[in-house]
Amino acid sequence: MVPAPIDSLFGTDGIRGRVGEFPFDLVSLARIGCALGQVMAGTRVLIGRDTRQSGPEIEQAISAPLTARASVFSCGIIPTPGLSYIAGHGHFDYAIMITASHNPYTDNGIKILNSRGEKIPAALEQQIQDIFFSLPDPQNQGKPGKPIREQDKQAYLDFLLKQATGLAGQKLLLVLDCANGATFQVAPQVFHKAGFKVHTIHAEPDGQNINRQCGSTFPDRLKARVIELGAELGIAFDGDGDRVVFVDHQGRLLEGDHTLYAITRYFLATDPHFNPVVVGTVVGNLGLEKALNRLGVTYTRAQVGDKYVYREMENHQAVLGGEQSGHTIIKSRQRTGDGILTAIYFLKSLQYFGERAADIFANLTLFPQASRNIRIKEKRDIDHFPELQALIREFNQCHGENSRVLIRYSGTEPKIRIMIESENPVVVDQNLEKFEKLIKSTIGGE
Repeated sequence: MVPAPIDSLFGTDGIRGRVGEFPFDLVSLARIGCALGQVMAGTRVLIGRDTRQSGPEIEQAISAPLTARASVFSCGIIPTPGLSYIAGHGHFDYAIMITASHNPYTDNGIKILNSRGEKIPAALEQQIQDIFFSLPDPQNQGKPGKPIREQDKQAYLDFLLKQATGLAGQKLLLVLDCANGATFQVAPQVFHKAGFKVHTIHAEPDGQNINRQCGSTFPDRLKARVIELGAELGIAFDGDGDRVVFVDHQGRLLEGDHTLYAITRYFLATDPHFNPVVVGTVVGNLGLEKALNRLGVTYTRAQVGDKYVYREMENHQAVLGGEQSGHTIIKSRQRTGDGILTAIYFLKSLQYFGERAADIFANLTLFPQASRNIRIKEKRDIDHFPELQALIREFNQCHGENSRVLIRYSGTEPKIRIMIESENPVVVDQNLEKFEKLIKSTIGGE
C-alpha cells in the first residue's frame, strides 16, 4: 500500500507510509500525537506494535504529547487482533496499533480502534486529520507527558485458548510461519497447548526481517517445509497477525476464499442460529459464491478492504466475512480479522467433518481468475466511457452467469484494475487482452 498523499493523512487502512518520510517523519509524528491528544483527552488509550525496528521510536513520538492529555498503556509487541481484543474487553476508550501489516520493514502505519476494538469511522479520521493540518509547531504543544504504563497481554492468550477448547490436536504436526512478526510468541503457544506438534519458522524477528520472503504473502518456504516434514498443515500469518493462509499436506495453497468456505460449513453444521450470509469483496471468487449458494448461504460483496467488509457485515448482521488475502472476520468472536482465531476455526471445521485441508479442493472449485493493472494519468468515472460499457455488456451477454468482469480503480495507486474470471479458462485468456487494449486506448495508460 502506498502512503497517503501530502494533503491527506489517512489512506484506505489508517495512516501508512515510509519511515522517515511524511507522515512518518518526526515532526509529523509529533503532530499526530498532538492531534490524537486533542481527540482522546481524558480517555484511556492502549498502544501496541509489531516487530519493526521503527516501532518503539514511533510509539515514543506519538505518546509524548498524547500522555499529557490521556492515560496511556502499552502492550509492546502484540498482534493487531490481540490489541483489538484487549481494548474491547479492558475498559479502554481507544487503541492505537503501530504496524504496516504485510508491508516491508521500511514502512510503518498507525491503525486506530475504538472502545469495541473496531476501526474508527471515517468521520473521526477526518476530525483527526483536520486537527493535524491546523496545528502550529508541535514542539510547543502541551506539557511533558506522563510515563506509559504496561498492559498485561494474558487476556488475549486466554481468549484464544478458550476458543481452542475441544480442538483435539491428536498430535498432528503443524508448521507455523509467523512472518517474523507479531504472532511469533503467541501463535506457537496456542497451538502447542491445544495439543498439536508445532514446528515454527520465521519466528526470530530482528526488526528488519518482518514479511521478508515469508508469511502469508510469500508462502513458498512454508510449502517446502510442510512437504519436507510430512506435516498435516501449514499456517502462515502476516506481520501483524490479522491475516492467515494455509498449505495442505501436499504443499497446495488455500487462501481466504477456501477459509470462508470451510468455516461457513462448520457454522452451518454446529450453530442453529448462524445467519446464512457471508460477506466477501468485489474480487471474491465466483466459484465461492456459487458453492455457498448451493449450501443455502447468501454471498454479498463489499469494496476491497477489511473495514468495508466489516461495515457490510454490520449491515447484514453477518457473522462471517473476509477477503482472498486471508483477512477473515468471525464477528461473533472478534471485531477484526484474527489470523490465529481463524486458524483455530479452520482446524475445528476439519476435525468436525473428519477431513484434511486437501479435501476442501474437492468440495470447492474456484474459477480461473486473472488480473491486469494499468497505470493511468487520471481517474475519471468509468461509467462515462461508452466503448468500455459496451464491451462489458457484450461480455456479460456472451458468457453469462458463470463468468464475470470487474473494472475498478486502485484505491492507493494511479492504476485501473481489470479482473476477469470464468468457469472456462479460455474465456479469461481471450478477453483479458481485449479489455486491456480498449482501456489503454480510451482511458489512457502511461
